[in-house]
Amino acid sequence: MSEGFQMASDSAVERFVGLNQILPSQYYDVSGGHRLTGEQRLMLALLADAINVYQQGVLSRNTRKRLLFIDAERWITASAKCRHAFSFDTVCDALGINPSMLRRRMMAWKHELRRNVETRGTPHLRLKITPRNKHLSQRRNRSHAAIPAF
Repeated sequence: MSEGFQMASDSAVERFVGLNQILPSQYYDVSGGHRLTGEQRLMLALLADAINVYQQGVLSRNTRKRLLFIDAERWITASAKCRHAFSFDTVCDALGINPSMLRRRMMAWKHELRRNVETRGTPHLRLKITPRNKHLSQRRNRSHAAIPAF
């Protein structure tokens, strides 16, 4: 792999982390027009999905999103010794992305995000006060309307 392509791939990673989606045209722009094989496109889709799940679930209180986040984090942080066709390291290598750098940046992003949330404190509940008549059920509203006023 050429040095120029590796640098372009590192730039792609910088743009990739922190975004919810990456379009093929965006990837081709930063990779110098390098065309991906079918297998590489599949691996890019897998990596993009894992990053999206990771980012959406990192602070989520939704149980499903948290479970998906845990799965994505385990996949991302899996040992380099555990290499198979679709391991994080193998996928990154196939796309010309430095897996350890991407892993470090994703972990740093997560820790920074959590640190920012902790320094801001827990969000306060916001209460909206509405007039009492808006809280009455339709049945109660009808019964009040049916009573003639004298």
